[in-house]
Amino acid sequence: MTHCSIALGRHRIVIANPLYAAMLPIISVSGLSKTYASGFQALKRVDLAIHKGEIFALLGPNGAGKTTLISIICGLVNPSTGTVHADGHDIVVDYRAARATIGLVPQELTTDAFETVRATVAFSRGLFGKRKDPALVEQVLRDLSLWDKRDAQIRT
Repeated sequence: MTHCSIALGRHRIVIANPLYAAMLPIISVSGLSKTYASGFQALKRVDLAIHKGEIFALLGPNGAGKTTLISIICGLVNPSTGTVHADGHDIVVDYRAARATIGLVPQELTTDAFETVRATVAFSRGLFGKRKDPALVEQVLRDLSLWDKRDAQIRT
């Protein structure tokens, strides 16, 4: 049985789902820890599997390690121990291939508050060196049930 075990701060959540037993995770985190130079331990032995097509939310109090975990998965911060694979690529050993499979749009990213949803998603592709692809942007917005909001300003 495939499971997702998340340790954030003092809390651990385990989710088991037999439907995903035969699928390889698109994101796999194993034994991940992060201790900063100051001695602060932001992550302690995190194990996580996210399968293709899953919608995943990372929730927790301030200081629980959410930003550190996402930063490591995206290759922005180096882990102290453990491994992360993105679509089968090790984020340290095969970092270029791993990063090519991950798209990160941080909440602090601000373009133009009056820009449309479609234009903002299209812009985010360029942050990762991806060519313009209006058909793919349309498909993503449709898949996320956002097509009807494509021309809405992101501030709304």
